[in-house]
Amino acid sequence: AKLTDKGPYTGRVGADDDDLKDTAYRAIADHARTLSFAIADGAVPNNEGRGYVLRRILRRAVRYGQQMLNCSPGFFVKLVPIVVDTFGDFFPELKENKQTIIEIVTEEEQSFSTTLDRGIKFFEELKVELQEEGKTE
Repeated sequence: AKLTDKGPYTGRVGADDDDLKDTAYRAIADHARTLSFAIADGAVPNNEGRGYVLRRILRRAVRYGQQMLNCSPGFFVKLVPIVVDTFGDFFPELKENKQTIIEIVTEEEQSFSTTLDRGIKFFEELKVELQEEGKTE
């Protein structure tokens, strides 16, 4: 499934990845695996302890996808079936909990996408306001 118009992953790292496109691809793939395995293992994103770490991981992946790769909101949960198909034979808990993983990731992604959109809108409005006042830097 094509989720971005930014072109394919090219394997650039460090200074060669000047637009951070490949860094975003790697982070998103890693985060999709991390969340899928953790949720299959019983962890849930929330505001405390390991759950908060999972929430931050998901939010970073969503932000990278939307801001760096121009992915539409809802793109991240589409990666869960790919993770399950790739690793499910080796980690059967992924297959057993596929629907739960999808439901949790969907809810978290939707919630954060709304928050992210509001924050970006606020920032853009503030930027225009400051430019109109002559405060451009």
